[in-house]
Amino acid sequence: MEKLEKSLEKFKKQLEQGRICTINKNLSVDAQALSFNTMLHQIIKPKSVSDRTCFRRITNWLLRGVKEGKFTPEVFEIVLGFAAEAAGPDSRNPAAVFMKILKDELHYGKNNT
Repeated sequence: MEKLEKSLEKFKKQLEQGRICTINKNLSVDAQALSFNTMLHQIIKPKSVSDRTCFRRITNWLLRGVKEGKFTPEVFEIVLGFAAEAAGPDSRNPAAVFMKILKDELHYGKNNT
């Protein structure tokens, strides 16, 4: 949880600087997840069907986590921050960098996907 708190602080700083996309909090959680998925595709362009499938699975995992109370709805914006970080100008494979960040920060793929 300490890493998640640090990530949240980093995200808040990026949000203040206008570098992160925001999701309308008035939407239902399902609609927020759809909005998240759309924005994720804009930040990291999927290069293959496999990338699109992976992004869909991440979206569903986050949505399930929010519905089960594991995450708050703010997790969608935090993960968009991870995507923006992964898609930096020096990144040769943003999707792979994004997955590495998700695994490190939120433990994605460790007995919970």
